Amino acid sequence: MPDLAGRAGLGPKPPKTPRKARKPLPQRSAKKIAYMASQARVDGLEHMGQVAQMPCVVCGIHPVEVHHMPDPRSDMRVIPLCPQHHRREYGVGSFHYSPRVFHAMHGPPEYLLGIVAARLNNKRPG
Repeated sequence: MPDLAGRAGLGPKPPKTPRKARKPLPQRSAKKIAYMASQARVDGLEHMGQVAQMPCVVCGIHPVEVHHMPDPRSDMRVIPLCPQHHRREYGVGSFHYSPRVFHAMHGPPEYLLGIVAARLNNKRPG
């Protein structure tokens, strides 16, 4: 059946070529396996859960995303950030847009971690 320009049809589609097999996922290292089974992992998850219940360390709103602070990266070095202060798509003032500008505006990593530690200490009885 011709199209509006009077051209003949293109015919059936050619058969699809089979895809290459995907590379298998890399095996976990012995170090990673040991960490996943360690008490440090359990403590880190508990700590991140407590931090996730806090308001944003910058503006004080909920909900928050738990952000790992680098150098050294650890589950104990996390701060609560709202999406506007965490995600790149929100532009200047968000951590993943420019960490350097974020720290210039809101304080160095140790200062922000100190705020989180102070909030955690106020929550703990005794």
